[in-house]
Amino acid sequence: MGEIGNLFGWLIVISYVGTMLNYVVKAINRKYGKKIAKNQNAKQIMSLLMKVFVKYHRLFGYATVVFLIVHYVMQYMNFGFNITGTVAAALMIIQVLVGIYGSYRAKKRAGAWFFTHRLIGILLILGIVLHVAFPELIQVSGVNNTEVANNANKEFTIEELAKYDGQNGNKAYVAYKGVVYDVTDVKQWKDGKHYGAVAGTDLTDEIGKSPHGDIVFKKLTVVGSLKK
Repeated sequence: MGEIGNLFGWLIVISYVGTMLNYVVKAINRKYGKKIAKNQNAKQIMSLLMKVFVKYHRLFGYATVVFLIVHYVMQYMNFGFNITGTVAAALMIIQVLVGIYGSYRAKKRAGAWFFTHRLIGILLILGIVLHVAFPELIQVSGVNNTEVANNANKEFTIEELAKYDGQNGNKAYVAYKGVVYDVTDVKQWKDGKHYGAVAGTDLTDEIGKSPHGDIVFKKLTVVGSLKK
């Protein structure tokens, strides 16, 4: 499910870029339309771009919302609550609602709604970049390290931990901030591997690169602690 959630995350980015290209194509056409019209090839390309990104602007917006809902539900079920993702999702929903209002009620591309629509568009780009590039920057942690450590009932050296690599019938354990977790029955850790990370190792440094920080450890079973 995590892999599907990530796929829908990128589909959100692609579809939202499609909605934003509406403004880019229009701006280019307004500024260089006369020059483009003089060149047959350029004219055909611009006509195609206008047809795809201007005519179907709403469809890109609707697709973005559908992908957003699927992505958010899957990631929430998989990893829990993520603040940067929630902020980006809220902005995207508001953006679509404002767009719908402008299309069916205001109709004229002017006034407060139009300014708001464009402003949210800029904020949303920043929100998406923040979520994709620094997902753990504002993260609701799923781990209380002091409480978890108190529940640990066995100490592992790094050499002993390496034996639990999830290979050849071995259990799969990983360490994070001195605590050892069992990922044997986690389907995302099939054969002791998950997105380049491997079982039997200390993932303290790796988790900083994770899309959802240490919240993934909230549902895992603690089996011990890692000797310093």
